Amino acid sequence: MADFDGEAFVRRFNSVWDAHDVDGIVEMFTDDVIFEASFGSEPHGERALGKEAARKLAAAVFERIPDLHFEELRHFVSPDFAVVESVTSGTPVGGTPYEIHLVDVLTIRDGKIAAKRSYRKARL
Repeated sequence: MADFDGEAFVRRFNSVWDAHDVDGIVEMFTDDVIFEASFGSEPHGERALGKEAARKLAAAVFERIPDLHFEELRHFVSPDFAVVESVTSGTPVGGTPYEIHLVDVLTIRDGKIAAKRSYRKARL
């Protein structure tokens, strides 16, 4: 994609997630997006296939952690691929405050996110 502005793309990605802007998040997704959250019972976390399922999963993340905050540490972006490393913090409903490192691995198609796979450090 010749006119892809990777830096603007990452700024928008960080902005909509930190603002809990579910509509803005979904606008960045392709219709057939694969979204794998960094939590869930499966090894890949909870997986949503398609834009509407991804909307529900993103909304559930913010319901689960209403004060969720992202602070980017670094990123790499190209027209087809991006990696965004962040420190995330928040307090899950009924839980205790936390701070962890999170990495989002993004597959990009035509300027939109075709896959978002999130990985985070865990305390065992």
